[in-house]
Amino acid sequence: MHFENINQAKKELVEAILSEYISVLIDDDRVQEIKIKKAYKIQYYIEENFDLKEMKDLLSHDIARVRVWAAKMLLPIYEEIALKVLDDISKSKIPHCSSDARIIYCEWKNEPISFD
Repeated sequence: MHFENINQAKKELVEAILSEYISVLIDDDRVQEIKIKKAYKIQYYIEENFDLKEMKDLLSHDIARVRVWAAKMLLPIYEEIALKVLDDISKSKIPHCSSDARIIYCEWKNEPISFD
């Protein structure tokens, strides 16, 4: 896997995240597994080859699943903003997304996981 620039890598990451999310919603475990593995490979490549600060724009992406993924990646850099994104999404009751945001938020804050 190789990307010429961060924008190409971000585009591929977003596509993988969206494909993974759609496969979750339609209950296609095989595709979901393939796409999540791809997304993690791209994430690793980005972390190793680019400045994570260039991912900040994904915290305001239209799709909540992308914002959750970006927030998790950026917690060490933009903790306050990322936690706000996760908290907001966790309160919005988005299927297969809000619970992930709550878990990430609570684990980062070292709090018991609660789904209020």
